[in-house]
Amino acid sequence: MEPTYSLDEIARTTDEIAVRRRFDRRNRFWLILLMIVFTFVVLIRILSFHRSNTVFEVLLGMANLAFIAAALFVVRDSWRESPSPAGRWLNNHVSASLITFVLLQYASILTLTRTTDDWVPWAITFPFFLLAVRMPVAELGLMFAMLTGGALLMPLFGARPFRHDEGTGFYIGMAVCNGVALAIALLGSYRMRRQVRREWNERRTQAREQIRMRDELRYARELQLSMLPECAPQIGWADLCAVSIPATEVGGDYYDYFVDGDRIALVCGDVAGHGMSSGLVLAALRSGFTLLRDELHDPAAVLRRLHDLVAQTSRRRMLVTVTVVLLDRATMQATIASAGHPPVILRRADGTVETINLFAPPLGVRLPVSIPQRRIAVASGDTFVLHSDGIYETLSADDETYGLDRLAAVVQDHDGTAEALRDAILKDVDAFRGSALPDDDVTVVVAKVL
Repeated sequence: MEPTYSLDEIARTTDEIAVRRRFDRRNRFWLILLMIVFTFVVLIRILSFHRSNTVFEVLLGMANLAFIAAALFVVRDSWRESPSPAGRWLNNHVSASLITFVLLQYASILTLTRTTDDWVPWAITFPFFLLAVRMPVAELGLMFAMLTGGALLMPLFGARPFRHDEGTGFYIGMAVCNGVALAIALLGSYRMRRQVRREWNERRTQAREQIRMRDELRYARELQLSMLPECAPQIGWADLCAVSIPATEVGGDYYDYFVDGDRIALVCGDVAGHGMSSGLVLAALRSGFTLLRDELHDPAAVLRRLHDLVAQTSRRRMLVTVTVVLLDRATMQATIASAGHPPVILRRADGTVETINLFAPPLGVRLPVSIPQRRIAVASGDTFVLHSDGIYETLSADDETYGLDRLAAVVQDHDGTAEALRDAILKDVDAFRGSALPDDDVTVVVAKVL
């Protein structure tokens, strides 16, 4: 199974690194198979030693079994997520480990069979055990050259001698067998190299495109968050606090404060959906509020003009809900205008809670729009809570909706600072949601009249 790589790792991985990783992964698998095969081979040789065995051959066979067992343990350890130092070394030197194991087994088998006729078939067939091995040309050439050289030198180390007319045929046969096996292994390695390069070219292209999109979304998120106020304005007669938490890289919620002498306008908006398109509309909405800030003494008139902005500047219909609460210290009144936004929750100083809902279509609809507006008297201790639908539409693990009543209850139970109330709302929403991921942006604006 191919390990999982991050987008950055895929983008940085060259063809040669990808090919080497694929070769190593395949060779580790075949190394295990070879260990199993040679375990049986050595066991068979040990069991047959009673006929023509020597103490040296028995000890050599037992030592080889111990070596295979230790090597198998290291290979198995190398597959773990956190391998031991030996496993990590094997992962970094798979080809060298495989070549070393093959040569040791080759030498062991030829040594054990050198005094019988069995060593010749082993010398001829051994290279074909390695047809599935995948390595670069130099490493494959080195391995098969050493196999060929070892077999050709066997007569010098006490192997059963040839008759004069048998020697030439044996040498030719060894060269041919090793050459054929080498050619097949090289062809397989070449085909795998081509396949890996083709696959990784596609993966790198896709990864780099995803990285580009990720970086653009990250930049868009940073840009959007930079449009929100860094902190609430410090005014002596109102305690202000707000937060906006996007559900994706680029959210569709917006809030702002506009101070004009003894008046402050609180704005909370939400574009239908979220993502890049929502962020672009919100950027235009913020620009509109900034240009019209001097006219926010009449919030309904400003929202009507922003409706024209949203409706006429996009071919695709985009809907935006907005609430504006204008607090006037001189008159101790609040002017509330809304275009399809969730109701404003007002907690009076005596602890009673009102839900102020002004029914109107959102900005951007292809219909005549009338923006409702309402004025109410306020007193010291009154607290206004503006919020997006990401609050009351939050779903629990049981698909239960958070709801406005629960939100109003949280507002009623907290008579502290604006920040404390904001944090209490977010904490209650998170507890209600549980382990589920948020599927909509969450925005809360709290203003308490002092």
